[in-house]
Amino acid sequence: MRPQFHALERNYPPHDTIDKAQLFQEIGWDDLIKNAAYENTCAIRMSLALIKTGVRIPGRIAIKKGPHKGQRIEPGQGSLSKLLAMKSLFGAPEKFDRKSVGAGIGSRSGVISFFQIPSYLNGHGGHIDIITPGAGGYLACGSGCYFNSKEYWFWELHG
Repeated sequence: MRPQFHALERNYPPHDTIDKAQLFQEIGWDDLIKNAAYENTCAIRMSLALIKTGVRIPGRIAIKKGPHKGQRIEPGQGSLSKLLAMKSLFGAPEKFDRKSVGAGIGSRSGVISFFQIPSYLNGHGGHIDIITPGAGGYLACGSGCYFNSKEYWFWELHG
């Protein structure tokens, strides 16, 4: 089930207004705030936004408090991307390389997953985010776009 883009965007907790500590406190993960293994929060933010828009994620870690207590979050970008690619969630993504991603997405909005970012984890890291056309026709992401990545997965969301 794909949510409406504007609903997902409304529920997406951006880095510039909600830091890691606030995010983790909201879901009862206070014990993980200083854990270096959870420094990258993109998949956690995306999982929470999806949950808040009614999408159930078969993630690895349960939310410990709040209105979504017991629902599961997938903290890994690659793993969350694979979950979203399941038929029961978003289905197969459109896949692009560096040369085709801009034209491929065009003026559409949705969820994007960046794979093999050269400057992150020696080219093995990734990022998942919301993406929409911004000012001047450029694509804009909720937290950050990485258009130097090797591969891109995109799921279009309407509304």
